[in-house]
Amino acid sequence: MNEQSWPLREREFLIALFPDAAVQAAIKAHCAEWWWPVGHYFPPGHRLHLTLLCLEDRGRAVEQLLREALAEVPRRPLELTLDSSCTWRNDVSVVQPAENECLRALRNDIVRTLHRMGLAASAKDWTPHVTIARQTERAARPLCLAPIRWKVREFKLIRSHRGNFFHHEPLATYPMLR
Repeated sequence: MNEQSWPLREREFLIALFPDAAVQAAIKAHCAEWWWPVGHYFPPGHRLHLTLLCLEDRGRAVEQLLREALAEVPRRPLELTLDSSCTWRNDVSVVQPAENECLRALRNDIVRTLHRMGLAASAKDWTPHVTIARQTERAARPLCLAPIRWKVREFKLIRSHRGNFFHHEPLATYPMLR
């Protein structure tokens, strides 16, 4: 499918952390402890992610600038602990990491780097989370979430295609330093 076959409003760039198979399995085990309403749905494991930043997709030129900018972002070791879960008012259920200075620093570094490259990126109104289910009005979660340790190995640049054939198109991977 060529670039022009998707209207620009149906695509966006995501810069995100994607959990490995072990973290995905732990999240799935946590989901099994909930009571879910009829009509809810889970994103596939390979699409679970923690979004660092979302940008409008304006085509290949912006993609190339993003690739170059993200290659300059400092990538320090990062370990998260997913330790809470809830359902938000918009009927989306999430797991959230404990406050993590290194996670916020990574996001801030990305925003600053994109600004230096002339790309608009908002640094406000960000609540780190992984969406675990949608259409979850009145879902009942367990009283506590056994902490899920997540050693982040990389962040990725993804083109997210929305609409009838929703999918993520991986564009680039940026390994964290060890």
